[in-house]
Amino acid sequence: MKIIADENIPAVRDAFGTLGDVVTVNGRTLRADDLGDAEILLVRSVTRVDERLLAGSAVRFVASATAGVNHIDLDYLRRAGIAFANAPGSNAVSAAEYVTAAICYWSLRVDRPLAGLSVGIIGRGNVGSRVQQRCEALGMRCVPNDPPLADAGVAGLASIEEALACDIVTLHVPLVEEGPHPTRELMDAARVDQLRPGTLFINAARGDVLTEKALRDRLEQRDDLAVVLDVWENEPDIDPEMLRRTLLGTAHIAGYSADGKIRGTEMIYRACCDFLGRKPRWSSADVEFSVPRRAVTLTTDRDLRQDVLDAYDIETDSERLKAILDADVAEIGQYFDYLRKHYPVRREFS
Repeated sequence: MKIIADENIPAVRDAFGTLGDVVTVNGRTLRADDLGDAEILLVRSVTRVDERLLAGSAVRFVASATAGVNHIDLDYLRRAGIAFANAPGSNAVSAAEYVTAAICYWSLRVDRPLAGLSVGIIGRGNVGSRVQQRCEALGMRCVPNDPPLADAGVAGLASIEEALACDIVTLHVPLVEEGPHPTRELMDAARVDQLRPGTLFINAARGDVLTEKALRDRLEQRDDLAVVLDVWENEPDIDPEMLRRTLLGTAHIAGYSADGKIRGTEMIYRACCDFLGRKPRWSSADVEFSVPRRAVTLTTDRDLRQDVLDAYDIETDSERLKAILDADVAEIGQYFDYLRKHYPVRREFS
C-alpha cells in the first residue's frame, strides 16, 4: 500500500512504514498528479485537501497531523466516502507554553510583575483552557470568553468586551466561517480599537481571525500596543511591515514542540490502524529526542519568568523570522516555510 505524507510530519516513515510504502512530499506544493496510486494521504495545514486534489484518486483515508481542519473539505470527503482523522489537542500544551513564554518576555521587558495582571482569553478550547491554567498558576486573573461554550451552558465565561479590557489579550479560536459565532476577522478594526493602551495582544490562533490591516494601522498611528504574532494573513507571504512592528513575530511555530508533533503523528497513526483494522506496531514511546525535557516548577527560588524563557527561548524564534527584514523581502514566503521545515527541536517544559 502506498502512503503519501508531508515531509514535515515527524517520524512519519517510522510509524507509517509499518503499514505500507511511505513517500514524502512538499505539502505546500502537493498536486493531484503526485498522488499516483496512493491509498493513504497524510498532510499538515499547508495542504488544501478537496475534490480538486482527490477526484479520481485511489485515496481512501486522509489524516492531518494538526488540530485545525480549515484546510480540509470535510463535506467532500463525506460525499466521496473517504475516511478522515486529525490530531485535536496534540499541540495544545506547546501553544499554551508559547503564550506563557510571550507573557513572561513582555512582563520582564516592561517591568510588570505577573501577579495581578488580567488576561483576556478569547477561545477556551484545548489551547485556551491550558493558557488559563498556566496564567492562574502564575497569579494572573483570567477573563475567558467563548460564546459556543456559553451557549452550551458552561459557567464562568465573560463577554468579549470584558476580555478585550484586560492587560493581556490572547486569541485561541478556530477559524469559523459560518454559523452563530463566525470568527473570521473577529478582531476587526472596531475591536482592535477597543484594546487599551499598553495592552499585550497575542494571536497564536489563525491569521484570518484578525484584521491585520486594522492592527497595523493602529500601530502606525499610535504605537501603544505590544504585539505578538505567530499566525498571519496570507501565509507564507506575510506582511514585512506588520512583522517589523511586533514585539515578537514567529513563523507559525507556537505548536511546534517536538513532543506535540510526535503526539500528532501517533494520533493519526492509531486512527489509520483503526481504519485498516491493523494492530499498531509503533508508538511515540519509541522516539528518542536529542534534547532533554526541562521542567519549570513553581517552587524555584529564581524568577519564574526567566526559568520559563530559559526553557523556551521565544526571543530567538522571533529573531530568526525578523532576520528576513534585513534581507530581500521578496523571499519572505520561502524563508517563512524554511523556518518551519527546519525548526529546531523544542521540548515542552510544563
